[in-house]
Amino acid sequence: MTKRKIIGVYFLFFLLGVVLAYGHGLYSHYKDTLAKMHVKEDAESGMNPETSKKEEEPFAFLLFGISEASPPDTFILALIDVELQKVQLISVPRDSYVDIPGYRKDKINSAYSKGGASLLRKTLENWLGVKIAGYASINYQGFIDLVNIIDGLNVNVSRDMQYDDPVNGTHINIKKGQQVLDGQKALDFVRFRQSNDGNHASDYDRMERQQTALKILADKLISIKSLSRYQEILNILSSNIKTTLTVEEINLLIRKFYSFDTKNLQTSSIM
Repeated sequence: MTKRKIIGVYFLFFLLGVVLAYGHGLYSHYKDTLAKMHVKEDAESGMNPETSKKEEEPFAFLLFGISEASPPDTFILALIDVELQKVQLISVPRDSYVDIPGYRKDKINSAYSKGGASLLRKTLENWLGVKIAGYASINYQGFIDLVNIIDGLNVNVSRDMQYDDPVNGTHINIKKGQQVLDGQKALDFVRFRQSNDGNHASDYDRMERQQTALKILADKLISIKSLSRYQEILNILSSNIKTTLTVEEINLLIRKFYSFDTKNLQTSSIM
């Protein structure tokens, strides 16, 4: 990706490309999208936009995926240095066994079921010993819709992926090899871990697939030149992404990361 292609996994930065490409023609739609994505959280979260010094300080931010049928199983901690324009994306294993404030020790993905995004954030803060400024979540349907808009993800599937769970309606069937995955198949690709034959994939394999797929997705989204497609994408984002960042905070990050160089983007996992 070039300098103009903003952080892949951080979908909020994609909105910059929309405004730059079509200017005031989409500006009101863009502002409406940001407003719809914003959700309020407790007073301790946020970037403290009233203090200019705080706006320049590094901060941690939580990214995760959600669905209607199951707890979230995709967690990424973004460490963002605004002044130096550096970002580190750290994937968090969903089966990490941690202390959940107010509850007994359990897998980290159960924190969301017990207390929503706020408890999930507090659990990670206590476990990792870092202050998390807020979060952004994407509904899995939004991921499916975005992949379909770009006509699929071209990926190399390293193994056959077959898994069925009639309880929650999961049915994954992807063959090994280079191929283009539609939205649903792409979601299956990034979520696959268990296999019908007992030859399970590790959580680290899955986190690597997630990071790969998200970078490909962002690269293709940025390359779109169709105004009608941009309008569709804005609709998908407003319906499926929720974030504690305010409109002003998102605009600040967009301005600061306009010339982002992806050599300043690092990815890793908690082992």
